[in-house]
Amino acid sequence: MDRAEALRTASHLSDLAWGFKVNDQLIQEGAKIVYDLKRLTGARIFADPKLHDIPNTVRNSVRVLRDAGADLITVHASGGIEMMQAAAEEMPDGILAVTVLTSLHDDEENGNNEIRHIYGKSLRQTVREMALDAAGAGVRGIVSSAQELDVLNEEPLKKLLKVTPGIRPEWYQVADDQARTMTPREALEQGADLLVIGRPILRADDPLKALQRTLQECAEVLSARAQPAV
Repeated sequence: MDRAEALRTASHLSDLAWGFKVNDQLIQEGAKIVYDLKRLTGARIFADPKLHDIPNTVRNSVRVLRDAGADLITVHASGGIEMMQAAAEEMPDGILAVTVLTSLHDDEENGNNEIRHIYGKSLRQTVREMALDAAGAGVRGIVSSAQELDVLNEEPLKKLLKVTPGIRPEWYQVADDQARTMTPREALEQGADLLVIGRPILRADDPLKALQRTLQECAEVLSARAQPAV
């Protein structure tokens, strides 16, 4: 979508959404789109450039996005501990480390294991090692498929914010490029803190209604979370 549609859609959904993730618009508009969304909606803004560069360049990029109003910013965990540390030093409470992209396949049985081909290790081992590096670097949270949440619930990773893309509501039955997916209910039950949901809502004929349906799907789990422990 273009800038005007992004701002219009965000304004329409801002009363129900936790916040808004900005990705493609960062390429088209730069950090100004973060500032504009923040000013228009007052919502939290999740800037998702997936930074991966030398530490000083990543530090500078984080500073620009932070000053524009970003609340969360992504870096690739594969960039290394020093790079993640530079980002976290610039924004201690707002850096998320991306582990293995949810578009990559982990299908040993059918010979389609892109993850082992790229990283030389199993999916779970790769995610766990990246998450441990990220925790050691001082990031706030981890971005991974909800299918790896059980790995992230192990010590010493429990304290990290768990952000899960590839979320597909039960009512959304459209195939796309997300290989490792989970429903909102399943992801919340597995311990996800933030669900990233794009196309099921944004491509719906009525995005507000789609968001409401998704929240209803989550309601039972969210209600149980809100209950005090006995």
